[in-house]
Amino acid sequence: MNVKVKLDQCGEHCTEKYNISKTLDNYAQNMENTDLTQWKNNTLRILRETYNEINSNKAKYHPVFHNDEKLKEVEKAVAEVVERLNVAVQNFESLLISVNDVKGKLEAASRKVNEANDTMLASANGKIFCEIVGGFLKTGEKLRAVEESVTNEKQDASGVVTDSEQVRAEVTAVDKVVKDVLAQFQQGHLTLARKFSIANNLDGVASSATKSSADANASVRSATEASTIVNKIQQDVITQSELLERVRTEMTKMGDATGSNGGKVTFGACNDSVQRILKNKSSDAIRRIAEFNTTLLRELNNTLQEISSTTGMIGSNLSGVNKQVQEVKSSAREASLRAKQATDNVKEAIVKVLSGVATKLCAALSELRVLHDKSEAFSAHAAHAQKNISEWLLRVDAAAKESDALVYLATSVEDAFATAGKQLAVLKRVLHRADEQRGKVVGELAASAVVAERSRNGAAQVNKTLRDVLANITSRVSATFSKDVCNGSLMSESLKLLSDMTDHTAVMSSLKVVVQLNRLADSMEGQVLKGRRLMRVAGASSAQVDAALEEAIGMARERSGKPQCPALYRQLLGALGLHW
Repeated sequence: MNVKVKLDQCGEHCTEKYNISKTLDNYAQNMENTDLTQWKNNTLRILRETYNEINSNKAKYHPVFHNDEKLKEVEKAVAEVVERLNVAVQNFESLLISVNDVKGKLEAASRKVNEANDTMLASANGKIFCEIVGGFLKTGEKLRAVEESVTNEKQDASGVVTDSEQVRAEVTAVDKVVKDVLAQFQQGHLTLARKFSIANNLDGVASSATKSSADANASVRSATEASTIVNKIQQDVITQSELLERVRTEMTKMGDATGSNGGKVTFGACNDSVQRILKNKSSDAIRRIAEFNTTLLRELNNTLQEISSTTGMIGSNLSGVNKQVQEVKSSAREASLRAKQATDNVKEAIVKVLSGVATKLCAALSELRVLHDKSEAFSAHAAHAQKNISEWLLRVDAAAKESDALVYLATSVEDAFATAGKQLAVLKRVLHRADEQRGKVVGELAASAVVAERSRNGAAQVNKTLRDVLANITSRVSATFSKDVCNGSLMSESLKLLSDMTDHTAVMSSLKVVVQLNRLADSMEGQVLKGRRLMRVAGASSAQVDAALEEAIGMARERSGKPQCPALYRQLLGALGLHW
């Protein structure tokens, strides 16, 4: 039986303090936390102390401990145990050395594996990082180009909106002017205008003006839409710029580890820098690159690709907007040209109608001037006839007083001259009616001149021409009448000053002048017809006066036996183509 068993058997007779079994059990509980050599030394120390305690205090222990042979067996057993413990310790220490050696080798291998892993990871991270650097450079340049294009396109779109709105305003004004002018032309008091409108298809001109107005409205809508799209594109560019700036920020944080400054180097330069770091086996630098957040790198790379793709789409959208803007410009330009053509056609219509009206008016007034001159001639002829009759009556009365034989002569001759006087009275009444007509013409012309004088707004040049014409026409002295002033071409030239056909007030005011001239021309043509009839009657009456006067004078000459012919009468007969 070994010592431990014996000790355990008598343990109840030993004090708790010297119970070796419990002491060893208590110590064994801490073996896992104690160095093996230390545990061996402590165990031997406890056994030695126990043995010494037994030798020095034999009386305290069980009688078995007083047997020297037993104690020697115990001692021998303990010595064997100790020997085996020494061997075990030596084996353990050798094993520990081997383990430590293996551990060192494992640690070295682990370091090499870690370094290899760091190198591989740094190479992979470096490649991705350099791709990001190169992509950033290209994407940045692409985005800057798009930003510049967006800025230019925004200005262009804004400008085309303004231009389109201006064209719309002008075309809308032209459309109203054209329609109102044609409405005036289609009224009953402008016969020439109606004929010209039909002959020149002015209804088609009105349709063209209306289409121009519709096209101008469409251009404004399209231009506004293009401007809205450009503004949205600009916001998209701003968003992409912000994403690119985030990439730049992250690249800057990583730039020192790779020996690059983030966004100002190419892929090749960045890759060369990484390869130098890997070749030089700079562990710290390699480890810093290896420690890059791979997920972040992939995210940044994907972000760059998305920015590049989005920038490409923005460029395509911008091309579409540019095309739309160019189409708006073209459409607005065509609408403006059609509107200009419409205004030119309407202006030409006004000019030609005015020219025709002015020609008609001037022709009528010129004939009225001729008729007036005829009336003046008949008036002079009547005055001479009246004077001649008076002289002959005086002569006949003087002759009758000289001789009673001529009393009968005086009565019959006076009757003849009385007949001539009646015919002369008829002529004077006709001439008086001609004078009254002349007064009406002058009054009507003067009234028209006053209207023209007051109607200055927007058509001053046209009205000035009208006033010049009327001022010359109303002159009573034919020598001051100038046919060059009453000329349709000059009046047409004056209308060329009306360049702004969008000025509705000016155009309609000018058209009112044309209407006024047309009415005046119609009235003057009526006066011409009246004047012609009066002059025909005056001519017939004058002939009757001349015939009656010739008969009276012939009778007086025949019956008086005195063929004297007064100088005034000879002049009158000469004017009539007669001979004494």
